Amino acid sequence: MRCAIAMAQEDSVEIRALTDSIRDEEMLENVTITERKRPPLMTRVVNGVSEFFMGCDTTYVTPQKYNLTAQMELSYWHDYYFLRSSVTHNTMVIQSDPSVILGGYVYYSILGYGAVWNLNDIGVRAGKTNGTSLRQTFVIHTAKFFAEYYTFNSGKGAEIRSVSGINLKGKDRTFRGLDSRCNGLNVVYMFNNRHFSWPASFGANAVQRKSCGSWSAGFQYNEQRISMDAEALPDYLQEEIDSTLLFSHVNYKDYSISIGYNYNCVLGRNVMFAFSLMPNIGYRRSNITEAQQEKHSILNNVSTDLNVRMSLFWNNTRLFNGLVFEAHTYSYRKDKFGLTNTYGTLKYVLGVNFWRKPQPR
Repeated sequence: MRCAIAMAQEDSVEIRALTDSIRDEEMLENVTITERKRPPLMTRVVNGVSEFFMGCDTTYVTPQKYNLTAQMELSYWHDYYFLRSSVTHNTMVIQSDPSVILGGYVYYSILGYGAVWNLNDIGVRAGKTNGTSLRQTFVIHTAKFFAEYYTFNSGKGAEIRSVSGINLKGKDRTFRGLDSRCNGLNVVYMFNNRHFSWPASFGANAVQRKSCGSWSAGFQYNEQRISMDAEALPDYLQEEIDSTLLFSHVNYKDYSISIGYNYNCVLGRNVMFAFSLMPNIGYRRSNITEAQQEKHSILNNVSTDLNVRMSLFWNNTRLFNGLVFEAHTYSYRKDKFGLTNTYGTLKYVLGVNFWRKPQPR
């Protein structure tokens, strides 16, 4: 009897052990199935697009953690025009009045829009302003590439800095007869985009953690329409100036490619200095109308330009501020006339990020 009871107890223990084993296997299988369940298609598409555009090595770069960015900009603008005659070798330098610009940018993820206004134009009647009342920019900032479309005016408020063979000391040098209208498209691709961050350099929607550089390649389209009213020159200049320095209109469309180098130097926690040098070479299709009203398509030649950018930023991913310097030089030259115009700006940028993105666990 005792033997039968003992055997029954052993069978009961084995049955319970087998039941527990089957239950554990079922639970493990359910967990495995749950873990293997793929996320929704839209989630996978969004994550794939985000990784393609903003994927990076997080030991080098901290990507943007927020969806929205509001950025204020206070900047100081200057532009120069250097005219030269290949016939007489005379030159003239015109410098625009310095402009104080206020405005800002709004970013949603990688897309941004910026608008700035010239404070010097406040209270000044039309036709007498610096011509830079509004500058608009549409931008895309990603880890792989940067793209911007911009449009602005410049030049009306200017000063004659020098003219070959004429002493300007103590004389009126005011010149309101220069007007420049510019719009263009600029696209730059970063080769070392896993370790180097262009947005950290100039877009402020990422943070560079380790110093790193990258070669880059770009395409630039630039269209300018520059007009000059020689009758607006001071009377003494109209009488003495070399007529081969004067023109009525310069219109051009420029298509160029660039190869350059960019470097982000991390100076301390959240502090970085950036430098970018992008020489351009391309084809310029343009024409000039000289002061004598004779039209000559004399600027259809190879173009060489230079874009320089530098910045100093503090960025803790939520707040950022810094300084940005940009200079763009465009040169036109042919048999008898040459014109080089340079735009330079120094910006102070202050921004804040909103709407934090879901962070991966």
